[in-house]
Amino acid sequence: MTPATEPEARERRSALLQGVKRLADAFDPEPGHSAQVTALALTLFDRLAGLHGFQGRPRLLLEIAAVLHDIGWSRTKNNGHHKHSRDMILEAELPGLTSRERNLCALIARYHNKAMPDKKRHRAFAELPKQDRGLVAWLAAILRVADGLDCLHNGAARIAECTVDKKRLTVSLAEPGRCAAEMQRARQKSDLLERMAKRKVIFR
Repeated sequence: MTPATEPEARERRSALLQGVKRLADAFDPEPGHSAQVTALALTLFDRLAGLHGFQGRPRLLLEIAAVLHDIGWSRTKNNGHHKHSRDMILEAELPGLTSRERNLCALIARYHNKAMPDKKRHRAFAELPKQDRGLVAWLAAILRVADGLDCLHNGAARIAECTVDKKRLTVSLAEPGRCAAEMQRARQKSDLLERMAKRKVIFR
């Protein structure tokens, strides 16, 4: 198969994201929240590139999972929306994603809330190749923090800077005085990021 030219690749990516947006428009009860979480997640991804080492397609998979992470609320009013989001992504028609990529997006969205990835407890995660388990864990770690940073669904949090040293990963917000609740919730959801980054995560 002849590799796609750069314009063709951009066109395919645009078509894929349009399909993702249609799915979100149909089922996401709070698209503004998902848009904010997506922006925060992509900022974290970019600022932490030196730690996780991913680029290109993984960034797109994170974007898709972030846009769709809350569509499961359309199927439940109680707990478990993250699992419904996973199932709906697996069921969706999203031309432009391979079956592997669809599964990765579904698992990233599934792990944005509640339990962290665990190959001893979660069969779908355990069945992934080791490299894909690492990718899912990293991208889910970023998505969990981004979701925590918009816990009030008001779009107040903006990331000014991320700094990394041997022991700490510090996320500095543009207006921390307005975001006490968001920083507290992000701390609570930074467990997976601490595990993947092998550093204490601090918000300020």
